[in-house]
Amino acid sequence: MKIRKTVRTLFAAGVFFWFALGAAHAADWPMFLQNANHDMSVDKAPQPPYRLKWSFRTKGAIHSSPVVSGGRLFIGSYDNSLYALDAATGAKLWSFKTGGEILSTPAVHNDAVYFGSKDGYVYALNAQTGALVWKYETDLSVVSSPVVTDELVIISSNDSYLYALSTADGKRQWRLQLYDAKYTGVYSSPALVGDAVFYSGKNGALYSSSIKSGGRNWQFPTSSAIYASPVVKDGIVYIVSYDRVLYAIDLKGEKVLWKKRLGKDMIGYASTVVEGESVYQVYKNGVIKVYRKSDGRESAAFIFPAGIKSTPVVGSNGIMIFGGEDGVVYAASSKTGAVIWEYKTGAPIHSSPAVVDNMVYIGSEDGTIYAFAP
Repeated sequence: MKIRKTVRTLFAAGVFFWFALGAAHAADWPMFLQNANHDMSVDKAPQPPYRLKWSFRTKGAIHSSPVVSGGRLFIGSYDNSLYALDAATGAKLWSFKTGGEILSTPAVHNDAVYFGSKDGYVYALNAQTGALVWKYETDLSVVSSPVVTDELVIISSNDSYLYALSTADGKRQWRLQLYDAKYTGVYSSPALVGDAVFYSGKNGALYSSSIKSGGRNWQFPTSSAIYASPVVKDGIVYIVSYDRVLYAIDLKGEKVLWKKRLGKDMIGYASTVVEGESVYQVYKNGVIKVYRKSDGRESAAFIFPAGIKSTPVVGSNGIMIFGGEDGVVYAASSKTGAVIWEYKTGAPIHSSPAVVDNMVYIGSEDGTIYAFAP
């Protein structure tokens, strides 16, 4: 399958820039899937068993994933509100009401918090007080999650556009249309590495564009819609399409390194996780399969009691953490799949966990955010 190119970009300086930016905030979990390149691997996941340290109940289901920055936890709810909580105690600091349900996971940068709402707006709030800084109206609901640089907030809308907005005042700097209007809607969230943004949508194409101008670097057509978000690690872009094909593509768009047909089991919205030399992919029927990073060959398959629709955290110490459709939070061995610890919530879990300062945070459709510690 051919990758179409329109612009060539040099990435080396940008990759170094991203490394420096990420290292400055290593103790935080400031955006969806941990960071701008969507790397859900961690050096050391908390060692189970865990105890419930605190819980906080909102007035609606939670599909948003928690983010943590500067000792504060931020999460959206189906009650139309974004909440700021004390990450250590769960005490409510403030909440902000929008005109629609919040599926979008917020991003925190330079003491501002950015997110989308089903009311069609992208919001910027003061992270300390919850005061509105600005809001920008798109043409349809916003359910994807933003990535943020010092200058730009980059986020997709269900109007099939990718927007780059000024962090300072919300003014639009550029926007890109996801082509083929018959496939409306964007659930995938953009990833960012260096001077390139990677994004996709229900039209089934993966794109790379310049952050500064929105100019196209390259595009790669898959054979199906894409709901999962792209993951970028070690110079490789990973994307999984809804027709159950996992792709590993060179960061510069020069070639497909490998692709793997994943069989008959359905793929949902969960993104790929790369840890060490292994690639982890979640299936909706409760299976997590492991593939070799070098060539995509399957090396293991773990079967869990219920479906899984969110992305797990995988630690280099052999611990993976995730939630299931049975409402259970699991900590399991990433080497054998053996369940080490579990905790039952009151409803299915579509939220992905965050791991900060030896604590695990996750939301549930029962409307509660849970915090666990060893």
